[in-house]
Order: sequence, then structure tokens, then C-alpha cells
Amino acid sequence: MTNLVDYIDLTNWKTKNQIIFELHRDWGINISKDGREWREAVERHNKSFANNEVPFYITHSNSMGYKATKSYEEARIGRNDYVKRAINMMKKARECDLAFQQQCNYQIDFEKGELV
Repeated sequence: MTNLVDYIDLTNWKTKNQIIFELHRDWGINISKDGREWREAVERHNKSFANNEVPFYITHSNSMGYKATKSYEEARIGRNDYVKRAINMMKKARECDLAFQQQCNYQIDFEKGELV
């Protein structure tokens, strides 16, 4: 199966909505509005880039969309977003851990020998 990335010209930035519209209009390909199929296709493509199987990387930006690039400086836009998301997820995981650790704190009344 051909990757969805092969159907879209990403020499300039394009938003997810523009990509979904072009896939439908030009190729009759329908994907969900949330763009999960597109993001998965980009992920597969970028793994192929890492294996030197394709000549360009697809970066992303929350404001500008997606773009094919050979420039590490451009690729860092998406890379920095991944790092930011990872840090936020680690903070949420830590908050979860702390919440459950605090619920397991027992107080003991030593005079009565009971858990409070």
C-alpha cells in the first residue's frame, strides 16, 4: 500500500485540514477528521527517513501544519514539540504516582495503637 504522504506535496506548510481536503478532492481518499491516519502515515514515513529509505523528513508545527524538509533546523520545530509533550506526560505520570502514594500514607495513634 502506498503511504498517504506520497499523495501530498509538502514543499510548503499545509495544515491537517488542507491535507485531508486534498486527499479527498484529488485522490478520493477519505480519512477521519481527527487525522489519525495521516499522523500514522507521517510516523511511518519518518521511520523510513531514519532508515535512509526516503529522502526527506516530515516535520510538524501546531500553527503551520506539516512540511517535508531536509533541514534539521526545520525538523527541530516538530522535535521540540515532541520533547515538550514528553515532559508534560512525565509530569502527569509523576502527579499520578504522588496522588496514590499520598493516599497510602497512614497515621498511627501510638497511644491507642490504632490506624487513624
